[in-house]
Amino acid sequence: MGHVHMIFGVILIILAILATAWEIATQRGLPRALRGVVIGLFDLQVLLGIITWIVRKPNWSFVFHPIIMIVAVIILHVMTSPSAPRSRRLTGWVVATVLFIIGAAIYHH
Repeated sequence: MGHVHMIFGVILIILAILATAWEIATQRGLPRALRGVVIGLFDLQVLLGIITWIVRKPNWSFVFHPIIMIVAVIILHVMTSPSAPRSRRLTGWVVATVLFIIGAAIYHH
């Protein structure tokens, strides 16, 4: 399960970078349906991470990876709404993407 979570995570970080670039490059941002798919995939990744956590039972020093990742997904849900002002959407995508990269680096460190 851990390998699936890790490989899927790398793919999702690339997807987050692409979504962030789309937000920066266009005035309207990601279409509503595409945003829903991207955030839904991140929700699935959180679920895979929880399952991996339960199966592997890591020590408590590992707690920052899931906290950072869950906060990043919450930011996506809250700040990237298509009805939000462009500056808020951009901030949400950029902050979440940076947190995903930091969270992944903590995991692989």
